[in-house]
Amino acid sequence: AEAPSPSSSGPSAAPTDPTATPEGAVRAFFGAFAAARRTDDPTAIASLVTSTNSSAYLTVSGFLAGQKAVGTASVLTVNDITNLVVAQAGTQATVTFLHHQVGFDVHVDTGQPKESPTALPDVRVQVVVIKTGARWLVDSFENLP
Repeated sequence: AEAPSPSSSGPSAAPTDPTATPEGAVRAFFGAFAAARRTDDPTAIASLVTSTNSSAYLTVSGFLAGQKAVGTASVLTVNDITNLVVAQAGTQATVTFLHHQVGFDVHVDTGQPKESPTALPDVRVQVVVIKTGARWLVDSFENLP
């Protein structure tokens, strides 16, 4: 099967919502999480999760609150998602991938670096996404052993 041409006309030429697929939802969520780390504000992920009571939202919110409590935020210079596999069953999908992150901590108020960029250990991540209407939303995620 051929991939659609980007120059096609009609409704398919409209920008696609990243949450239209499980993979897109996961990439959008982890991109927003990376951005939220700069300010310790979980608002950026709120529209990408099933609810603000979801495990995914509470995990990110708790992590960011902990960072903020010690005056730290962080900047990711690399946020690579590779070896992504989607296992879909109806309106639920499990997405696993290898997450490679490089970044550094900064002072939450000034943005001044506290350290040099450091590569975090690569982790395998498993994410559960739920289809809600036309969108896939992140419900939970965990690092795998």
